[in-house]
Amino acid sequence: MNSFAHKIRADLLAQKSRTLLAIISIAIGIFVVGTLLGMIDLQLSKMDASHKLSQPSHISLILKTDADFAVAEQIKTLAGVAGVDKLTQFTVRFKTANNPQWQTGTAIIRPDYRVQHYDVMSLLSGQFPHDNAVAVERLSAKAAGLKQSDAVVFETATGEQAFTVDGIIRHPFVKPPPFGGQLHFFIAPESAAVFGIQPTTFRQLLVQVTEPYSEEKARLIAGDIRAKLSALGIGVNATLLQNPEQHWGRPFFSGINLILTVMAWASLALSSVLILNTIAALITQQTDQIGIMKSIGARRLTIARLYLTEVFIVALLALVLAVPLSLAAAYFSSQWLLDLFNIDMDGFEYSSRTVYLMLAGGLLAPLLASVYPIWRGASMSVRQAIASYGLGADFGSSRFDNWLERSVFSALPTLYAVTLGNLFRRKARLVWTQIVLIIAGVLFIVIISLITSVNVTLDNELARSQYDVRLGFSSDQPIAVVEKLIRTVPQTTGLEFWNRLPAELSRNELLLKQSGSLGVQLIALPVESVMYKPLIVAGRWFEQSDNNQQVLVLNAATAELNGIQVGDSINVNLLGRFNSAWQVIGLYRWFAGSGYNVEPVYAPLSTVQTVTKRSEVSSFALLSANTKTQAEEKTVADALKQVFQDNHIKLDFYTTIAKLEQRHNAKNQFRPITSMLLGLASLIASVGAIGLSGTLAIGVLQRTREIGVLRAIGASSAAIFKLFMLEGLFHGLMAWFISIPIAYCVAEPLSQKLGEIMLGIQLDFSFSWLAVELWLAIVAVLVLVASYLPARHATRIVVRDSLNY
Repeated sequence: MNSFAHKIRADLLAQKSRTLLAIISIAIGIFVVGTLLGMIDLQLSKMDASHKLSQPSHISLILKTDADFAVAEQIKTLAGVAGVDKLTQFTVRFKTANNPQWQTGTAIIRPDYRVQHYDVMSLLSGQFPHDNAVAVERLSAKAAGLKQSDAVVFETATGEQAFTVDGIIRHPFVKPPPFGGQLHFFIAPESAAVFGIQPTTFRQLLVQVTEPYSEEKARLIAGDIRAKLSALGIGVNATLLQNPEQHWGRPFFSGINLILTVMAWASLALSSVLILNTIAALITQQTDQIGIMKSIGARRLTIARLYLTEVFIVALLALVLAVPLSLAAAYFSSQWLLDLFNIDMDGFEYSSRTVYLMLAGGLLAPLLASVYPIWRGASMSVRQAIASYGLGADFGSSRFDNWLERSVFSALPTLYAVTLGNLFRRKARLVWTQIVLIIAGVLFIVIISLITSVNVTLDNELARSQYDVRLGFSSDQPIAVVEKLIRTVPQTTGLEFWNRLPAELSRNELLLKQSGSLGVQLIALPVESVMYKPLIVAGRWFEQSDNNQQVLVLNAATAELNGIQVGDSINVNLLGRFNSAWQVIGLYRWFAGSGYNVEPVYAPLSTVQTVTKRSEVSSFALLSANTKTQAEEKTVADALKQVFQDNHIKLDFYTTIAKLEQRHNAKNQFRPITSMLLGLASLIASVGAIGLSGTLAIGVLQRTREIGVLRAIGASSAAIFKLFMLEGLFHGLMAWFISIPIAYCVAEPLSQKLGEIMLGIQLDFSFSWLAVELWLAIVAVLVLVASYLPARHATRIVVRDSLNY
């Protein structure tokens, strides 16, 4: 072994703890980069591939009533329509062996499951529905614990009837049950009559337009189809447009992926900061060795190459540790998230692009971070290097240091004064260590503030909703009948009736662009309504004087898309027959949490009843009740559902809402995102803890002689242990204190941006002071753990060895 290799081996093995800290710090940065970038690549590619495989419809129209198959043939002849497919989706009541109580679910009937043209529902196991055998949607089967050969009892038109589960099917577009989605079942067309449905009818029309596809083209053709259906006396509840190339959930992931990418590279940069600290300390410690090497003829480039080789070896070891772990983490994390979108990952997969980026970043970042301290050390003259004891510091060289000495240190007990002096002894290292801890603290406080803001936003939205249960009917029902049935539930304290009508909004003969992709519906409510009032951001809400006036309150996002302001007029087409100008008197903020919602446009109930000449029926019944908990609310909601079921009035699942249950489902929907961000904050906090431990360990090495002197003049092991533990504690407290004002300044804009990107909503911001207290507790634990080993090592240094160091 030549002297060059011997020197490298000696440096890496002489201080194994320092080498291990360097490897771990780089490995964490590489791990975060590989995990996050790998997740991004796997998720987007799998989502888009799965979406294309399902042959997505460009337009999906949900009808108000059943339509005969012949109607689909007429739609197929319209200009721009390439083909159509059809299905029927309806609400059913069922019970299983696992849950013998009646539950509400969704049933789907396709004319022929083996010949599906669009939105293909793939068979994962068993058989497609046949005779008295049904299939269960994959996520539904998992949520309900159903498997093949299990029995499901449905309430049919002729009474209770048991069906056998004989297949598991993947639905390409279904809301997960934990997020409030219903269980989905697939029924054979020959069983349609059992549920009171004609087998030659459909309720949902799937359409593809001719090539080339464009959203504007699909929107125009959707308008033509709605007009054709209206002429046939068939109303449309909602219209969904889909991009055939990109999965419907892609915008959600694209938004958070930008944040994940920034956090990934920031984590690698923070790890590189730790390498800079470690190498700077190593150079400082070995300045006398550098002087000896230069005195016997070593050139600057030779010395720089020696230390860069050490960094390169450490980086390679970190890559060996981090790459397989990050690929596994990216795969399993992607598998978990994609499962929420009903997408399977078949076998282990990884992103080759991510591997290349990890190799490049894992090698280049540490090398670049170490160039400056290495080059500075290699550039010292022989006299400077040999004269150094490796104990150099910059404290006492500025007015700030002198002020600290006079005003602060002199007023403290000796132990605390020495600790603070050591803290400011090497300001560059102090700054770099603080940066890592401060960023971790700011990130933690911002994420907790985001979670708090989501909860506050949900609470505020629910506070604007004074009803406890909203019942939506599959078809409009007589008000007198509905009121009589609701009053049979004794907990009812208040009652209000609303109407809904499909509407088309246009301006200057052009359909308005909408922020909700399921189209708009006019919600007609009493102007004196006490059950709900949205957050008005411009203009005003309804007043008594608006009765019988053609005025409406529009979603602010849609108004912005179309350049509409308060006071403008737009054309409203109701039921395809009543087309007139309405004035916009207010703009409201829409709380959706997803772009896949029917967008409400609010109007006075009295006006709509006058225009349509329909005043005796209602689409919704909103009621308040004596309930305080979600369990009490569920009891009332279940009782109401049972009453209407017993009287053969079908409730619409998607518009029947129990308020507290809705809040619970919304929180479930946000939880995966916030959990992932908290996990990232924890990783960065661990980087900070490793950095602090490394800083203290290096400090012990550099102050070995100093520790020996302290021991020689009588310092006890307990005092030395306390000295280094206090130094770590002061590091943590300083970072905590600095992170508070920074987090306070950036939390609101960042939370608002995260809310818009990830959740599609504007959050009611609330700074979390609880997060500040939690971070203080976490910092205390981190610094105690990070400081313990260096402090214990310092107590084991004996006088003879330290003075020979």
